[in-house]
Amino acid sequence: MTSKPETAVGDESPMRYELREARNGRRIGFAILNRPRQLNALNLAMCESMLAQLRAWASDESIAAVVLAGAGDKGFCPGGDVAEVIRQVRGGQPDRFVYGDTFFTVEYELDYLLHTYPKPLVSYSHGINMGGGVGLSVGASHRVVAEGSRIAMPEIHIGLFPDVGGGWFLNRTPGGTGALMALTGLTINEADAIFAGLADFFVPLESRDALYEGLADIDWQGGAADFAAVTRLLMSYHQRYHAGLPASSLRQYFDAIRFIGAQPDVIAARDALLAAAREDDFFARPAESLAGGSPTAAHVTWAYLKRCRHLSLREVLDLDLVLARQYQRRHDFPEGVRALLIDKDRRPAWSPDRFEAVDSDLVEAHFHPLR
Repeated sequence: MTSKPETAVGDESPMRYELREARNGRRIGFAILNRPRQLNALNLAMCESMLAQLRAWASDESIAAVVLAGAGDKGFCPGGDVAEVIRQVRGGQPDRFVYGDTFFTVEYELDYLLHTYPKPLVSYSHGINMGGGVGLSVGASHRVVAEGSRIAMPEIHIGLFPDVGGGWFLNRTPGGTGALMALTGLTINEADAIFAGLADFFVPLESRDALYEGLADIDWQGGAADFAAVTRLLMSYHQRYHAGLPASSLRQYFDAIRFIGAQPDVIAARDALLAAAREDDFFARPAESLAGGSPTAAHVTWAYLKRCRHLSLREVLDLDLVLARQYQRRHDFPEGVRALLIDKDRRPAWSPDRFEAVDSDLVEAHFHPLR
C-alpha cells in the first residue's frame, strides 16, 4: 500500500491528510489531527480544515472510505481549545465573542457531517479522548478504541455542558451512564466505551497499521456493501483481541449508576451519588468532581439531557450552539477555564456557588437564543 500527501502541507500543520491506494482503483483518505504536543487539542483552524476536506472526499468518487486518527502516542484529542475561546472573551474587545461563536458553529457542523457521512468513516481513538474529541470519534460509522484509553466528557470542571452532540449520544448510553459522565466528568476505559455504545471495536495499537492495510485490501464496490465489508474487517480484529479488554466498571456498577441517573432532579442525583460514594470507593471521585464543579453547569446539563431525549441530532447540535453562545457570555464558563486552563489555580469562584442557590430562571435563560 502506498501513500502520498493530499495537500502540500508540512508536519507542522495542525491537520495532516494522506491518501492510500486501495483495490479497484479506489483510495482511503486519512485525516490526522496533528498537534501531538497539545495532545491534538482541537482549534478553529483544524475544524475548518476537516470540514472542507471531508466534504471534498464525500463527493470524490475515488475515495472509498475515510479514517480519522490522532498523531503521537498520548492521545486522540483532549477536546476543544477552549482556553483560546476564553482568552478572546477576557480580552474585552467589542468582537470578543466572535472567535468562540465561530469555533462552536464550525465544530458542531463538523460533528454533524461525521454522524451523517455517506461513506465508511473509521475513527481510531487511543489514549486521551475527551470532550470535543469524543464529539469527533463517536460520529464515525465505525468507532475503534485502543488499549489504555481515557475517555470522558469533563465539561463540568470548566463550567460548561457536554456539548458536541452530547445530548444525542449520552442519552443513548445504557441506564444512567451518560448522565453520570456528563455530571461528573467520569473517565472511562476502552471496555466501558464499548459497553456504553461510545465505541464499537477494540484494536490494540500494535495492530493499527495492519488494520489500515486491511482496509486498503477490501474489495471496494460502493454503497452498503462497503459499510458491511468494513464491519466484517473490524469485527475480525475485535474477535481476535477482545479478550485483552480490561474490566468495565460501568458494567460492574450498572445498577447503582442507573439508580443515580433515574433521580427526578439534579440535586437528588447528587445526593444519590454521595450515598453511593459512602458505600463504594468507585463513586468517591465522581462525587468529588460533581461537588467541585459548577452548580449552574450541573443544573443546565441535567435540563439539557432531559430536553434532548427526543430531539434529532440536528436539533441537538442546534441547541448546543444556543447554549455555547450563552455560556460564553455568562460567568461560570470563563471562570472555570481561567481556573483550570489559564491561571491553573484550580480555585474557580462559581456563581452561584451552591446547588440549592441555582434558580430555575437562570437555568432556563441558557436555552434562549441570542438575538
